Amino acid sequence: METEKKEDEKSIEEKSAASKEAPIVTRSMAEEACPTCGVEEPPVPAVLPDPSWSTERLIAATKDKHMLVRSNAIILLSKREISESLEALIEALKDEEYLVKSNAMVAISSYGKQVSDRIIEALSDADKDVRAGAAWVLGELKDNRAVQALEKVAKDDYPLARIQAKASLVAMGRGPKQQPKKDEPAQPEEEPETATEKKTE
Repeated sequence: METEKKEDEKSIEEKSAASKEAPIVTRSMAEEACPTCGVEEPPVPAVLPDPSWSTERLIAATKDKHMLVRSNAIILLSKREISESLEALIEALKDEEYLVKSNAMVAISSYGKQVSDRIIEALSDADKDVRAGAAWVLGELKDNRAVQALEKVAKDDYPLARIQAKASLVAMGRGPKQQPKKDEPAQPEEEPETATEKKTE
């Protein structure tokens, strides 16, 4: 019996020593130290959109549950006829994933100024993310016809829409005017004063 007790005591001591060597790290501790450590990457879907897909199939893929499918579908749609793909790309501006939204913005801007009218119209969309995305696109297109609409969105309730609109106005040379004008008139006035002072000396 005594030998059994001694063995039990030894095993308890060994366990406590082992626990001292390897501190317990809880899940919350690990997440706080490194938010991405231990996070599993989303699985790559078995099938990704490719150029062989029809436009209809690509449009349907922009609603897929997997972000990579949606994102790839948008990139491929930008190479299709504008009449078939533009509305689906504008709809993709509402996506919950920023990567998908940004791909949609780039895809729309790749069509150039031929989409200006529709994107200016999108600045008044009921969806805040459509307004924000449209504001970004117009900064890329630099179509002066959008200035008035962008100035309106620069006062939008949605912060991202305001930021995008203001950035686009700056890109178009319509940003807030710099104010070194107060200093400029003072410089010519100072120069004559110094000149007269030299004369009197």
